Amino acid sequence: MVLEKYFPMKKLFIIKIGLVFLCIQWGGQVFSQVTFYFESFTKVKIQVAFRDSSYQAVLDESGLGTIQVPTSLTSGYAVLYGPRSVNYFYLIPGGRQSINKYSDGHLEFEGDGKIINEYLNGGFLSMLNLKYEQSEEAFLKEWKLLPDRFQTHLDSLPLPEEFKRLERKRLYYQVCNMLQAYPLYHARKLNINKYFPKENYYRQVEKTMREDKEAYELWEYRQVFKNGIRILAEKFTENKPLEQLRYALRYIQDSVRDSRLSDYLVHTFIYGHIGKFGVKGVEEFLPVYKEKVNDFGRKAEFAKIYQKYLHLAKGEKAPDFMLPDINGKRISLSCLSGKYVYIDVWATWCIPCRRELPLLQQLEERYRGKLIHFVGISIDDDEAAWKRKVKADNLGIIQLHADKNSTFRNDYHISLIPRFILIDPEGKIVDVKMSRPSEAKTIEFLDSLF
Repeated sequence: MVLEKYFPMKKLFIIKIGLVFLCIQWGGQVFSQVTFYFESFTKVKIQVAFRDSSYQAVLDESGLGTIQVPTSLTSGYAVLYGPRSVNYFYLIPGGRQSINKYSDGHLEFEGDGKIINEYLNGGFLSMLNLKYEQSEEAFLKEWKLLPDRFQTHLDSLPLPEEFKRLERKRLYYQVCNMLQAYPLYHARKLNINKYFPKENYYRQVEKTMREDKEAYELWEYRQVFKNGIRILAEKFTENKPLEQLRYALRYIQDSVRDSRLSDYLVHTFIYGHIGKFGVKGVEEFLPVYKEKVNDFGRKAEFAKIYQKYLHLAKGEKAPDFMLPDINGKRISLSCLSGKYVYIDVWATWCIPCRRELPLLQQLEERYRGKLIHFVGISIDDDEAAWKRKVKADNLGIIQLHADKNSTFRNDYHISLIPRFILIDPEGKIVDVKMSRPSEAKTIEFLDSLF
């Protein structure tokens, strides 16, 4: 690829400087740099996830950015979270690497690991897929052929043997992940709420969960255990989140021998549960967390989310907010006291959010005259898009806007939407993870209040 085709001469000079092998010593540790260039973006943050750590950089006015990685780390797979794109690549600490992303979507790798990264971002892996709409029996038959197809293709490529050895394992666990995705994708393909596999499927899932300490660093390997345990928990406990968490932790305690893997899994399950359902009922699992999790980073992360959700537990004072409505009038939570407040956190770009809006309006109509406010809070970055949506759909409930500078998102720990919150007339939290308008239990609960 001729760089002059994509860069003005000034940018070309800068990029060539970035390709020089650079090492920096800081605090006794040596770091090497990886350079990134995004043709269509400037002044935005990029992030690289590598070996349980995150490295961030901000692209400059030329679209250039660098991260610094300790040279003491061994080479391995990394994920680049760029503006509007996610890419897998092989990071070589101490090597010389750059990644260039052009406006036409083309991705170019230079320096060490070039041939590996071209393979990882080539057409074969992205095209290889399964037909999730087919019957379970047909799917399993096709799935069993995948490992050989992957391995045959890999063996035909002129890649370093050391990388091939690792990639064979990664491909195998990627195939296992495809098996575990069947119930979810099959349900989506058939447009049904949930698909319950037959017993043979569960046996196949259990067979995939075989420990291999050498594979721990592979994200796909850890996902096999995370998703496999989740699937078994859902089978035996139905739709009961606390029971599913209890099953998952019991499985880990009884069946997982590798301390690093159990550390990861226990943290992932308990942390994930709190993120979805809050801290209610989690106290009984804290001894398990203390016993199994030794990673300092995870423990700090867990302490932070646990304390945050303790402040959002039932009966706690709800954090106040003051946000503008469509006319610029600022409305606070305290202004709405004396009635229950059912909050819908949404955005115009969120399809599941938009599906709930008509049902939310139906709730408002059902409880008109009752002691309850229905409040929509948009977290759109594009305020104009939010205003257009409110006007176009004639959304009758109180509609407020929380931009990225408001404290609302952080105070209520908004990470996934749609999100629903119920607050009582005294301004205390009833449920910071309230059910959706589309769920029958929402009406059942609200009816019980009046």
